[in-house]
Amino acid sequence: MEHKLATAEKKVLVDLVKLVQKRGLEGENGGWKEFLNVYDKKFGSSLSDPSRRSNDVLVAFLLTFKKKEDLQLIARVMQCGANRELIEKFKQETPDKETPEQRLVRLTITHFQYPTNYLFPSYAEDWFVTELGKKKSKVMKSTRMLAIDCEMVTCDDGTEAVVRVGAVDRDLKVVLDKFVKPDKTVFNYKTDITGVTAEDLERATLSVTDIQKKLRRFLSQGTILVGHGLHNDLKVLRIDHARVIDTSFVFEFENAPKTHRPSLNNLCKAVLGQELRMPDAAHNCVHDAAASMKLVLAVVEKGVDTTIQKSEEMLVAEKKRQEERQEAGKTQLFLHKIPHYVPSEELQGVLNGDFTLVVKPPQKEGGYSTAVLDFNSPEEANEAFENVEGDVAKDKSGLPQKMVTLKLSSGLVASLYVRKMVKDESLSEISTTKRARTEENNVSSKRQKTEDDSEEPKEANVNQKEADKTKLFLHKIPHDVPSQELHGVLNGDFTLEVKPPKRKGGYYNAVVGFNSPEEANKAFENVVGDVVKDKAGLPQKMVALKLSSGSGASLYVRKMVQDESPGEISTTEENNVSSKRQKTEDESEETKEANVNQREADKRKLFLHKIPLNVPSQELKGVITGKFTLEVMRPKRKGGYYNAFVVFNSPEEANKAFDKVKGEAAKEKGGLAQKMVAFKLSSGSGASLYVRKMVQDESEEAEEANANHCEDHLKEIEELKEKLKAKDFANSCEGHSKEIEELNHKLKAKEHQIQAQDKIIDNLKMKLEKKQSKSR
Repeated sequence: MEHKLATAEKKVLVDLVKLVQKRGLEGENGGWKEFLNVYDKKFGSSLSDPSRRSNDVLVAFLLTFKKKEDLQLIARVMQCGANRELIEKFKQETPDKETPEQRLVRLTITHFQYPTNYLFPSYAEDWFVTELGKKKSKVMKSTRMLAIDCEMVTCDDGTEAVVRVGAVDRDLKVVLDKFVKPDKTVFNYKTDITGVTAEDLERATLSVTDIQKKLRRFLSQGTILVGHGLHNDLKVLRIDHARVIDTSFVFEFENAPKTHRPSLNNLCKAVLGQELRMPDAAHNCVHDAAASMKLVLAVVEKGVDTTIQKSEEMLVAEKKRQEERQEAGKTQLFLHKIPHYVPSEELQGVLNGDFTLVVKPPQKEGGYSTAVLDFNSPEEANEAFENVEGDVAKDKSGLPQKMVTLKLSSGLVASLYVRKMVKDESLSEISTTKRARTEENNVSSKRQKTEDDSEEPKEANVNQKEADKTKLFLHKIPHDVPSQELHGVLNGDFTLEVKPPKRKGGYYNAVVGFNSPEEANKAFENVVGDVVKDKAGLPQKMVALKLSSGSGASLYVRKMVQDESPGEISTTEENNVSSKRQKTEDESEETKEANVNQREADKRKLFLHKIPLNVPSQELKGVITGKFTLEVMRPKRKGGYYNAFVVFNSPEEANKAFDKVKGEAAKEKGGLAQKMVAFKLSSGSGASLYVRKMVQDESEEAEEANANHCEDHLKEIEELKEKLKAKDFANSCEGHSKEIEELNHKLKAKEHQIQAQDKIIDNLKMKLEKKQSKSR
């Protein structure tokens, strides 16, 4: 173990230390921070970020763990790191050097959905992480393959459990076909799909761990695991294996969207020329595993192309399945964006009626889960949706949904969405009409089509403008304002369509529909406040709203079209006439007002941050005293800290709660006051986090303003000094330039004197030569 740790990459060591911290594990010298206080006398635990520590320090800490279960965890994480490194090497391998089998492995791991689908919680104790071998070249050349497939049932808590496993080798020999006893109560055997009955499971004696042991001897020396949607099988078997071929990733239909993955049955028809099973027949995991292996062998041994064309039969069958899904969707509702801390049994209280609930756990740790509700008829599903309190909004696909606020038995409040699975029939009729109109336009001549096309947008724009006259737009609505309280903003008879925020914690919007333009204008006029113009020149008013919780909030009410009265300027004229200065002033005033309102809201809040993931959110209520609501924010990345907002009824209550927190207040980077809190969890382990104010105290702000003012003066003085130096230097240079000019004049005069002397010398030489010639 010591040698493996010493030669491991830093990322693996950092992940290990963070995981140990998250689980609250302790070595012979205690936890990570206790170890640092003993090991490093200079910095101690003040430098506790593992990524900022050297490999030697990280290894020294990990070597303090001696318990068997701790060593097993370290070995498992080390193996995961080695497998990840191997996968990266697989990606970088040049195609001309790889085997046909390795090419399919590369196609799988470079698929855009691989990082999401094959991200497993492999550090858990009940997971088996395979070891492929130390020599990369030997692993890459291995052509040994094993295909697996599983049948799954639905348990009481909505999760899936494996009940039958089938495996075949490269020669299509069955090496495993066993029933598995699930460790949870089965809710739905799905016998029509799985072919598994309650009687089959009564005779089952093997557990998932037993299956892992049976497969272990096949999964070494670079064995490639083969399957269709293989990540689903690995997830229920709790096996993390690096070298995989997923036929749903390898094969693709020509001209199909990237997200469209072919079914195993269609692949068998297109590639193998045979049907996997008869229509409506139950699955058989051994047959499915063998089919996946045959598909891979067709590519490896026969060179079959991985891009295939859909046959007419497939297109007809696909259309039929879509129609069946559409019909089935009418009896279903979909719950999504369910926070991970909401127990699945509490979802029964979201809707009324007789239904079955199938929960799908989040794809990643700390993510949202989803659930499908099956009713007996479309009428019951529609009635249940109508009975949900809240305003109807549309998701990206145009499906109607409502946001639901749910109070949990733990005292926490959570929000989620209830969505229909199909569009309302009225919308479908509109779509049908549009399609018919398009076909009619195609028949008409080019000239007529051009005229129609030009007229239709004009008519559509006019109709849209007329519809917009009957509407008002509510925007910049804080996320903590319940949608049902928006009815108190305006007077009159109207419908409210809420649009959820684009990002978590952001503003949301709403469209208010009236019966006529006159009613919309009257409602706008009755709103108390001054009319201002937005960037597009549309009139709007800011509204201050008192909520039933006692807190305040502000939002904007805006018209959807400009006024047409003579006193009002049209869009184009107004933009041309209005000056840039006035527009800038309006925008700056709005920004100032919005900042003031946000600051007032922040005075009622405290911010809990750097909360370890092992701290249950319900235990955060023991950190702060007073009456408040808690808004928990999930971590931004896997294994990271999470945060929470604590909202009080008034700034005084927030300040009082902060003062009662034990410890000295320090300043964070932004200058906001915060305290570090250490507390004991109900599990017996300890944890620490930070409690921070959301705004500065007014006295501190005044001091900061004075300091900034002084700093500005100092900057001005320094600038003046620099200018003075530059001026002195310029004057000095000017004086020197005069001296240089005088010296240049003197130099030229000297040069003239030298030239005159040279002429005299030349004349004397000539005379001397003449005398000498005469004397001869």
